[in-house]
Amino acid sequence: MPLEIFLAQGLGVGTAVGITYVPGVSILSHYFHRRRALAMGIAVSGSGVGGAVHSVMLNQLFHGRVGFRNGVRASGGMVGALLIIAILLMKPRLPPTSRKHGSTLHDLKVFLRDPPYVIMVTGTVLVFAGLYYPIFFLQLNAIKNGITPSLAFYTLVILNGASTVGRVLPNLLVARMGVLNVMIPCVLISGLLAFCTAALKNVVGTIMFAILYGFFSGAYASLLSPMIASLAKKDTEIGARLGICFTFTGFGGLIGTPIAGALLSNDFIWWRPSLLSGFCVVTGGLCFAATRMLVGREKNTYRL
Repeated sequence: MPLEIFLAQGLGVGTAVGITYVPGVSILSHYFHRRRALAMGIAVSGSGVGGAVHSVMLNQLFHGRVGFRNGVRASGGMVGALLIIAILLMKPRLPPTSRKHGSTLHDLKVFLRDPPYVIMVTGTVLVFAGLYYPIFFLQLNAIKNGITPSLAFYTLVILNGASTVGRVLPNLLVARMGVLNVMIPCVLISGLLAFCTAALKNVVGTIMFAILYGFFSGAYASLLSPMIASLAKKDTEIGARLGICFTFTGFGGLIGTPIAGALLSNDFIWWRPSLLSGFCVVTGGLCFAATRMLVGREKNTYRL
């Protein structure tokens, strides 16, 4: 059973998400320019909606008449149907980039000579290394603090609901202020909130944290793709820049949460993973600030 879960959920779902996510957000960039961030934010808000809906749906199915097996099948059927609809709706507007004079390796070499892009990619790796610890361990933290398991479960639903809002509202400011100017405060606030996870002791504090962290971490998730796209010299680069960035970013998500779990240990020493999570996210935000400074000097503007 553990091997089956690893193959299906770890390798299978992980590979599928990696293959479908980048092309999906890249196609959106073909149709929007000034409102690109808002369009991408609306698209990725589906993750927050799905996180809330799936949590409640699977909880009800697993503990009801349907049971675990049929509950998983129902979830898979719903996801499959939605994916089919999404695939039928997606159509690239721009022609494929010719590979005669370039390749992914060539793109990588070119992008690695772009200091703002390299610093930004480093920042995304750091943010992903710390961003998911509060999300993965919020329910456990609530239960350990004496909150009933049923209420602790709904902290994740609240967090995902707030994330849905956070993936749309901040993006409304991008056209006026610039994507980096919106991204940086959202990431730094997320980092400060991650430091606070060790201080959560009661219901009110836990719910307030779920709302705030869901909102600002959701803002980061929705602004990430527009931020990467903003560094592209031309629209045909966007897909390659997204793909290369997310390839490196995946390593941050791969190692960050397991390290946080090891630091938590069986003794539940909450301050250690909180410190790691907050440090990674804040440092990533400072990398984005450095990117903004370099690009601002290059373009002679502060609206980035």
